[in-house]
Amino acid sequence: MNDSGVKIEVHLIQNFAPSNLNRDDTGQPKSATFGGFRRARVSSQCGKRAAREWWRERGTVSVGDRTKRLQQLIGDKLAQDKEFTKMVANEEDRKTGIRVFTDAYYAAADKNKPDNTNVLIFVGPDEVYVCAEAIKETWDDEIKNKTEIKSRKEIEDRIRAARVSADIALFGRMLAEQPGRNTDGACQVAHPISTHKVDMEMDFYTAVDDLNPAEETGAGMMGVVGFNSACYYRYALVDRDQLARNLARKTERKNGGWAQNLEAKDYDTADTVIKAFLEAMVYAIPTGKQHSFAAQNLPSFGLLVRRQGGVPISLANAFAKPVRPTRESDDLVGLSVDRLTKHWDALKQVYGEQGVQEKACFHVQQEGRLNGLSDFDKKTVTSAIDAVMKGMKP
Repeated sequence: MNDSGVKIEVHLIQNFAPSNLNRDDTGQPKSATFGGFRRARVSSQCGKRAAREWWRERGTVSVGDRTKRLQQLIGDKLAQDKEFTKMVANEEDRKTGIRVFTDAYYAAADKNKPDNTNVLIFVGPDEVYVCAEAIKETWDDEIKNKTEIKSRKEIEDRIRAARVSADIALFGRMLAEQPGRNTDGACQVAHPISTHKVDMEMDFYTAVDDLNPAEETGAGMMGVVGFNSACYYRYALVDRDQLARNLARKTERKNGGWAQNLEAKDYDTADTVIKAFLEAMVYAIPTGKQHSFAAQNLPSFGLLVRRQGGVPISLANAFAKPVRPTRESDDLVGLSVDRLTKHWDALKQVYGEQGVQEKACFHVQQEGRLNGLSDFDKKTVTSAIDAVMKGMKP
């Protein structure tokens, strides 16, 4: 079966109340210069983490762990096997054996914290299970009482064949000390930027000591936190074929092409993850400083696009010139939606459809600003996702 060539795009307009969703090294909201003007920005990594936590909380798809505590994950899995823990009753012996294994198959232990690896490892639940089983099988003849082992191809192959979690398949991973087990991400996520220029603001806050005597006045604590209020354009892209290959572990190349063909069941699995990804893009919100600002604002407009062939297109350049309300009746969100949909129409006129098979919109009170996309208004998020997912062939 030939690859489908399908890619799914997400375009969102999302207006946040005063917030500090993603901080830089000074604690201020991240920003960027675009079109010659300063814009509010949220890193793509921040958005990915929000999506991963959304899936983890709801159990929608499998989620891995990005951690230096790989030894702990494997140890917890081994602890579930009562026969093994009875055979290796000494906890320190188990820890040493696990460390010997992770040193050989993942990354060296941290010199200062030997229970941790020296780098973050992105690992899925099935891979942890495979590692635990390999340790049990090789304990007596290879791991026991050794401080160093060499990796074996048979175990390497088993780890490589382990089912990857959905977030690893989407976002990819790099293992610096095991490059043969790297995963090319099937998803591209842009840094959301504000459709308008922004000025950063500062909140000077104080806290009163509740037990202060009446004669003592003043704050028991004070500080400053940066924030802004911004309407963001968000963009992401999923390569359906790469996702299916990552999930099915069919990523080996041979003679300039793929060594294995994809099957219908591989696409079924990928489509489940794509649907979960689209939902997370809409509903998952970064958690930064939310206890202080509660900026729980969902997108005001969404455009989902399915392409087969052609080239993917970000619509960020719709905002190269910042949107700017000039009258009291102007609405920043509405102006942004209007600018975006007109830019879509202009690109279509110049470049054609570029393989567009399906497009679907949802919005909140933006009926008069959809322009050439009016006929593709699906009214609800669920209907829009269903429309762009419907009819995809293996």
